Amino acid sequence: MEFLDSLLCMFTSRVTGRNGSYTLEIPEQEIEVGSLEEGKRYRVALFDASEVGAVEVGGNSSGVTGHVSGTQQQPNNSEVLDQPPVNEGEIREVEIEDIGEKGDGIARIPPGYVVFVENTSPGDRVRIEITEARDNFAFADVVGQI
Repeated sequence: MEFLDSLLCMFTSRVTGRNGSYTLEIPEQEIEVGSLEEGKRYRVALFDASEVGAVEVGGNSSGVTGHVSGTQQQPNNSEVLDQPPVNEGEIREVEIEDIGEKGDGIARIPPGYVVFVENTSPGDRVRIEITEARDNFAFADVVGQI
């Protein structure tokens, strides 16, 4: 499967039922960082995150890759959407795209995973180290300029 260039964000969520209707919860940070706007209409695609290999991040399915310590890395085919596309201690090269509510720079790692980076501004190209990786976003420190 190829991800579209227009992909705004990616997260894992559960479908829940209430009073004969079903909802999908969108994490608050997807609204806060500017990827999505409350009240705006979006086209949604859902994938079963429990099926290993159903929607792979990396490999031949999406072509998503990243830089780790200067070398090209492709995740294992068993990595699916319910796992962050980064690990704590991993080094990445990113461009800061925006500023979050608390003043941290915001970078996105394909396909839309948000990383908050302190002491950066939009347009900065920096080498970062992931300090904390959560399901839908991460925190990182700058370790160098690009």
